Amino acid sequence: MSANAKQRGAGVEAPDSPERIRNVVLVGHASAGKTTLAEALLMATGAVSRAGRVEDGTTVCDYEDVEHRMVRSVSLTVAATAHEGVKINIVDTPGHPDFVGEVRAGLRAADAALFVVSAADGIDGITRMLWEECEAVRMPRAVVVTHVDHQRGDFDEVLAVCQRSFGEGTQPLFLPLLSDDELPAGLIDLLTQKVLDYSKGSKVERDAEPGHLDAIEAARTALVEGVIQESEDDALMDLWLEGDEIPPATLITDLRKAVARAAFHPVLPVVATNGLGAVELLDLITNAFPPPCARELPVVTTPDGKPREAV
Repeated sequence: MSANAKQRGAGVEAPDSPERIRNVVLVGHASAGKTTLAEALLMATGAVSRAGRVEDGTTVCDYEDVEHRMVRSVSLTVAATAHEGVKINIVDTPGHPDFVGEVRAGLRAADAALFVVSAADGIDGITRMLWEECEAVRMPRAVVVTHVDHQRGDFDEVLAVCQRSFGEGTQPLFLPLLSDDELPAGLIDLLTQKVLDYSKGSKVERDAEPGHLDAIEAARTALVEGVIQESEDDALMDLWLEGDEIPPATLITDLRKAVARAAFHPVLPVVATNGLGAVELLDLITNAFPPPCARELPVVTTPDGKPREAV
């Protein structure tokens, strides 16, 4: 971690074992919504009572005067919170190309990465480059699509861009549920085929209607087949090919294993301004991303490039 890194959230209770820690870095271009996403995760866990705004200079991660003046992150920040008894260290990184060194420091310190992609702006070249760097070291990754409530936001289009850019194994776990005025009002869980309705301000879970099932059929089929393929369980594949329905619990277990070994990269839509999707993202972080003790230590070398044992 860089010498300029800032630590926030010192009041979070220390976990009783390394298995109950997740170190997650947020990666994405400037204005993708990384700091706002971090704020939504802190809000969802109760770490803050009110979500701040980058424009107002009231967020947890951007608190230096230079960040307030520039209205963007300029250095790496670590904000700690907890979800379901697991401590989560959220490593927020700047998105401007001038500060890519800070991003690489965050990648070095973290055990998994959330690539934050705006539904209105798509993916830039640096984001693709950083994805390839993570792929080279097999770092577990997920994609968070923000700004799906933006007037130019197009989840389907940016999902297609992510799949072209990030390759196979990039599949959505949820699809946004739109209201009559075309704004996100909830999520459709592709594995459980449940609707998570946020239209009343809090989450209400219900069975998907026939129209929803028809709309998600293609996406769900691609997701299930992707999970089965990564599970390397021939029995599951045989069941699926024979037309049998596989229990969601089985699919979720295999999905988590595939994510942890960086073989599968789930995509989740999040509306950070109202918290839609934040709890689902926290569940993914705590249940699918690996703890620090499960990751191999990075290669350590002397100044002249010779390997040496890590201590």
